[in-house]
Amino acid sequence: MTTEPRVSPRFERGSTPRPAQSEPGAIRPDRLTVWPTEDGYYGIDVRWHGRECILRAVVVRRMLAEAGIEAQPGNSQDGRIWELRVGPVPANQVAKLIETHIW
Repeated sequence: MTTEPRVSPRFERGSTPRPAQSEPGAIRPDRLTVWPTEDGYYGIDVRWHGRECILRAVVVRRMLAEAGIEAQPGNSQDGRIWELRVGPVPANQVAKLIETHIW
């Protein structure tokens, strides 16, 4: 009678739960700046660097537009930096906007 060697349970296929798939949502920026305006609202500057920065800016701008939030795009001359200027945003909505659409 022969028995096959037993593999440790942690190495068995399917024994470890797979990490949850990330939910589709906002794309984290490389830089985020929140600044007050004179009328009590806030502006948010969101900046991405690198090869795919334009794609990230487009995705976030589209999400903001679908939520009815104004965002003006801008970029550097060489195209390596893209940013969105978001706002004006009421003070009590800044954190929620960042959490749901930007971060």
